[in-house]
Amino acid sequence: MEVTDRISEAFVAARSRYEELDRAWVSVSLKIGSLLPQSLLTVSIQRDGALDLVLRCMEDEFSQTSQSNTQSNIFGFHYYKIFAELWVGDMYETFRLLGARKIAVATDEYQSLARDLRFLRVPLEKHEIAGDSKLTEALQMYRTPPRDDDHEMYKYEKGDPLRAHIMPSGVSDRGSVMWQVIDLKSNTSYWIERRQVSDTQFMGR
Repeated sequence: MEVTDRISEAFVAARSRYEELDRAWVSVSLKIGSLLPQSLLTVSIQRDGALDLVLRCMEDEFSQTSQSNTQSNIFGFHYYKIFAELWVGDMYETFRLLGARKIAVATDEYQSLARDLRFLRVPLEKHEIAGDSKLTEALQMYRTPPRDDDHEMYKYEKGDPLRAHIMPSGVSDRGSVMWQVIDLKSNTSYWIERRQVSDTQFMGR
């Protein structure tokens, strides 16, 4: 049970390091879960909270090393990104559910978080740009990551069954993964840090 024990120890250690935030996640889960009382929404949010604490601990460790050392720790950061992407997908689904059922107060902050999570989740899980059905013409895109021997451009067309988009990603000063998303509606792109997404939902709680 060595692997199981180590994973369990990681979650216990994360809860111990972030006791106040752990309580905040429980509080949020009870508040939001009560909006759908005959479901496991409360449990689902608490699972997301537990994973967030582990991710924060990993981010803390990455931030204590140099950027080059973080990027050279290929396996450590690779496994961290697996957890981070799962967290984004789960958080997106909670926000999508609340919006679709119309059981959440649609504040500006809520809508902004829901939008950012959609911009992240669609490329990560559907391998396409969010909202590409509204494209009226092909996009000229640079291949990401670039190849060693060229910086080839390609066309991204909504009707192409082989269309795909890989978001540029990096590591913030806080050791958190960040992605560059595309907002087709405003014709802009910007960076989203995973930890900032988590921090934002607790502002003014």
